[in-house]
This record gives sequence, C-alpha cells and structure tokens, in this order.
Amino acid sequence: MNTPGVGAGVEATPDRCGAPWQSPDQFGARSSGDSKEKESTKPNSPIKEDKIILRPYNPISWFHPRGIHRVIARLLPRLPDVSGKLFLTFTVNPLLYANPSAAFEHSRQKLRRVFYALRHGVEWEGKRYVLKEPYAVKVEFCESEWAHFHAIFLTRRFLPGALLTELWGLGRPNVARISNEKFHYLLKYVTKGGGLPNWVKSRKRLRVFQASRGFLLTEPKKKPETKRTKKKRRPSDTLGERIERQSKIALIQDGAHFAQLQLSEPFDELHGRNILGAAEAGRYLGQAYYEINDTEDLSKWTNQIH
Repeated sequence: MNTPGVGAGVEATPDRCGAPWQSPDQFGARSSGDSKEKESTKPNSPIKEDKIILRPYNPISWFHPRGIHRVIARLLPRLPDVSGKLFLTFTVNPLLYANPSAAFEHSRQKLRRVFYALRHGVEWEGKRYVLKEPYAVKVEFCESEWAHFHAIFLTRRFLPGALLTELWGLGRPNVARISNEKFHYLLKYVTKGGGLPNWVKSRKRLRVFQASRGFLLTEPKKKPETKRTKKKRRPSDTLGERIERQSKIALIQDGAHFAQLQLSEPFDELHGRNILGAAEAGRYLGQAYYEINDTEDLSKWTNQIH
C-alpha cells in the first residue's frame, strides 16, 4: 500500500538469484550465482563440499513458504525496538463491499486518510490527539480472502478506541500495545489458514510491508556487490504466475556455484515422491537436499531422459 511519507517498502518480487556464471552447468541447469544461497558453511548444513546437490529454490519473496524467511532476514537488522509501542489493527466489514478486492482497494486509500488526520491532529471529547511518529504497516489476508492491516507507531501515546472507530468507519479497529516478539511473529506470514487469495495472485504487485521515513534503522554498511543484470519483467507477469514459476525451480549446487533447474512439477510434490527412494539409496541429505551423482538422478525431477 502507498501511504504518505513512505521511506521504505518491501513487495513481492520475481526470481532473484543474482548474476550468471561464466560457464554452463554440466546438467543443463540455468546458472545463477547468488551469494545469499551459500549456506554450506553453516555448522548443521547437509551440504557436502565435494558433492553436487539438488536443493530447494528460495526466492526473496513474501509469498514463498521458504523465501519469506529471506525477506525477514533482510529486515531484522533494521527493525526498531517496538516494545510497548502503539499497535493498531484495522479490519473491514465484508457487508460494505462487493468482494475482497474492492474492499482492499478502498480500505487502503481510507487508511492513508486516517493517518493523515492523525498526523495533523484530531479533536476528540475535548482533547487533541496527534501522531507524528514513524510507523510501519503490514497487510495480512485471512482464509476468507479479506485483508486487514496492522500498524505500529513508534510512540507510547494513548489513542482512544472510539476515536479510531470514528475515523476508520469501515469495520472494527483495535488499539493495543505490541512486543518485539509479536512484531517479529506478524512478519512471518502473509496468510493464515489458507493459500494466497486468487484476486491477489491476479495482481502484478502488492506491498506487504511498508515503513514511513524514520521507522527502520539505518542499513548497515555492506561490502560492494558485483553488478547484477536486471531481468525485464514480462507485462503479463502476475504474482500468481511468478509463484507458479518459482514452485517449479530447484537449485543445483556444485561447491560455491549455483544454477537454477527447471522442474516438471512443483518442488514440494516431487520431493514428497522422491524422498523415500533417495533415502534408501543414501542420497537424501535432509532438509530437502539431495545428492546428485549423475544425470539419471535428475530425470525424476525434470522428467527428461539424458
């Protein structure tokens, strides 16, 4: 969502695996050299340095079951201390709208107007309430496909629930305090009890988390990264299409090098069918990692006979 004074936001992104290798992969996989995928140095990693490994593809995406953890990992160093800070939740009354999509479009516009009013001050029962502190907004989708919004303001000011209900007018808002633990938990999911709504999948983009200027901490200095060639997104590339495409990709790891492998079916479905046979052959390494000895081992994943 686009709120006034926005300084940073995170949205759904297409496949992001970095710059290509200089040489083609021996199994014909599409190359990508994302240093963020280098987990072989972790103490409990199943990676064997001298082996070729097939492993899950984890795009940096709010809408991927594993990729969302990469999004959170990037955000964590910049999250402020929100313990005891003002925590607002805005829900929408379904009876006011024809469908969840229409409700989302209208309610996010209304949310901007609510924040604008609070920033400039609102008179309520003889008192004036002003919220000029930085804030962040996180959108969440229920199993019923309706969206609601969580907002955290970096203030301990009191805000009457009745005042917020009057300003919102689209459903029942809630005023509370939040802890760091709850805040981090809120970031770990976009939907609860179901998949992403179809109307969301049909969109080309959607801001899941957005912070106003001053909410996020200054980003730590990083070592200069190698320039990466940006992929041109196709005009018809919707969230649903990207999710579907990402579900049918695995990574091939050969030492410090990575390559994308196009699968015949979603990774999780193939993983469920192949795990027993690979375990019996001693090729399953845990954590959905597989040791690859020859091209025949890949045929069960790509459905290609080499």
